Amino acid sequence: MILQDLDNILTSRREEVESWLESQKKKCSRLFYSSVDIRHSGYKLAPVDTNLFPAGFNNLCPEARKRAAELTRNFLQRCGTGTRRILLVPENHTRNARYIDNLQALLGILEAAGFEVMLGRIEEGVSEPVPLTTSDGSTLFSSPLLREGERVRTVDGFAPDLILVNNDFSSGAPPILQDISIPVIPPPGMGWYRRRKSEHFLRYNRLAEDFARAFGLEGWQISTLFHQCGKLDFREKAGLECVALGVEKLIRALRLKYEQHGITDTPYVYIKADSGTYGMGIMTARSGEEVYEMNKKTRHKMDVIKEGAQNTEVIIQEGVPTIDRVEGMTAEPLLYLIDAQVAGGMYRAHPERDGEISLNAPGMQFFPMQGCASQIAKDSDVCGALSLIARLATIAAAHEEYIG
Repeated sequence: MILQDLDNILTSRREEVESWLESQKKKCSRLFYSSVDIRHSGYKLAPVDTNLFPAGFNNLCPEARKRAAELTRNFLQRCGTGTRRILLVPENHTRNARYIDNLQALLGILEAAGFEVMLGRIEEGVSEPVPLTTSDGSTLFSSPLLREGERVRTVDGFAPDLILVNNDFSSGAPPILQDISIPVIPPPGMGWYRRRKSEHFLRYNRLAEDFARAFGLEGWQISTLFHQCGKLDFREKAGLECVALGVEKLIRALRLKYEQHGITDTPYVYIKADSGTYGMGIMTARSGEEVYEMNKKTRHKMDVIKEGAQNTEVIIQEGVPTIDRVEGMTAEPLLYLIDAQVAGGMYRAHPERDGEISLNAPGMQFFPMQGCASQIAKDSDVCGALSLIARLATIAAAHEEYIG
């Protein structure tokens, strides 16, 4: 089983693994943080999504938040930014209490790392600080930004040394953050208006194959097959032939892989938006015929993603059924990283979904990986294997061609 294989490698060749990872990592990458969704089927452990503007820090246990603060402090000291004051620029989710809980946790991590922090806000027509209410009734304030030459400050005078973005900029990079002298991490150019999942998994699969070759694995055990299609219009049924043919191509390839490995599962794929988050624009399929048979409701779901943007590109990705369970519910691990080092993680669980369907849907629940931060630091047992996959995914993201 893949977990045992990875654990054996980490136990017997830990120093080699660390040296290999460091050789692949970009020094002082401006990506700073990430979260990685992982699926474990027994015969495979692979990332299925890598978010470079992660939310959900409120779901981390206290131990993981403490480790995140340490990693943050080490990252900024090592990269020599001279940072003391950080402006955190979030999404404008003023009514999403869980997202505001995430901001509260992220502010706490940055403050515990020793920095002065304030929430900024990029929104037209807003000139006064906006109150944000957490799920426990606490209030945070996000202050509109002003541009002064190559500098940015808030309307109430907070002048940062560093801008940390927690907004995936699905609609485009804001002009106020372009061509400024203050470091911005991650770069707005990594937002979903430019970034593509197909580019990420192309980079990841190459890295996974190199790692597998170096440490005696098969690359497919830690990666997923995929195909990309563009120029789509789901409402008008335009471009669906590419999607249907891509599904059939992957299903055939997966049948061969399953036969080689003695796997009796029925192969399936995810069809999902090539950009964007929040579990929008995603469906499963077992044949190309299912693409042609999509009903109007499904086509509408696939057509519109975050902020009402039209979904014109998809990635067709090998489905990895999860065998993980938490409190009897289907679950999958999410790991959170700072500087390509794992701070901690959680399980996303759903009481009404099986192991093949996406769990990123209304009704999902989160369970912190208690004690996993200390176990990750030792690179042992399941946490060590998850940590390795998450680090590979984050290093692959650092090599994508959007930084600017």
